[in-house]
Amino acid sequence: MKIGIAFPNTIPGASGRLQTEWAVRAEERGFSTVSATHRLRYPGHEPLPVLAAAAAVTSRIGLSTNILVAPLTTAEVLAKEAATVASLAEGRLVLGLGPGVRADDFEAADRDFGRRAQVFDGQLAELARLRGKEGAGILPGPVPPVLVGGLSANAVRRAARWADGWTAPGLEPELVAPTVRQVEEEWAAVGREGRPRLVALSRYWLGADVAEEAAGFVRDYFGVLGNEAESFVEKTPRSPGRIREQIAELAAAGFDEIVFHPTAARLSQVDRLADAVLS
Repeated sequence: MKIGIAFPNTIPGASGRLQTEWAVRAEERGFSTVSATHRLRYPGHEPLPVLAAAAAVTSRIGLSTNILVAPLTTAEVLAKEAATVASLAEGRLVLGLGPGVRADDFEAADRDFGRRAQVFDGQLAELARLRGKEGAGILPGPVPPVLVGGLSANAVRRAARWADGWTAPGLEPELVAPTVRQVEEEWAAVGREGRPRLVALSRYWLGADVAEEAAGFVRDYFGVLGNEAESFVEKTPRSPGRIREQIAELAAAGFDEIVFHPTAARLSQVDRLADAVLS
């Protein structure tokens, strides 16, 4: 099981300098990947620029979006931007994509929230086309590998048909494990060779000194869910033992990698997670 870590790029107040320091420390401590997520109408840094900056200060660690809301832009713009970051990173980028779930992000981008699923299907088909000869004349390099996020039957179909694998949402292992089998079965059913790349997500915080800050962020970020936001606070792993248990559960489910999303914008969270799971 590979262990990755996400940037604090959607945590309000986290500076640009912290993003690059985070990437450097994550590489030093041996994480497999450093990942950036995406919200438009929420404070924070956009994922692809953060990953471009990370590419400039690292040389080995994998870089990924997990996830980027593809229908907020066009397939051609996304392909050009992703291929640019992949070129800067010398092939270390993986593009985790999803159709999005927040209507306010689409309103801010002047995009049609109701048509996002159809748009996303078209984008995946276009990205697949641009990964071939068609992209050679307009892109600075190859479109990076693509993972599709989501738990729906459509997400399973998209991952098997258009992508290199699937990335699960940050829910409890028992909620995402069944979809692993579905993705693998659909992958085989459509005649794909090999096996899909499977990535899981989890939130975390470590240390009493960040507990209030971390819980406040989780509560605010999931505030759109109303009272259910409090359950996200309660279910966030916050001890080395619980984090290791979650890794074991997700490994048993068949995942190749788990990316831990910090809920406190403190560089100490990189070291504490590394001490808990990489030592």
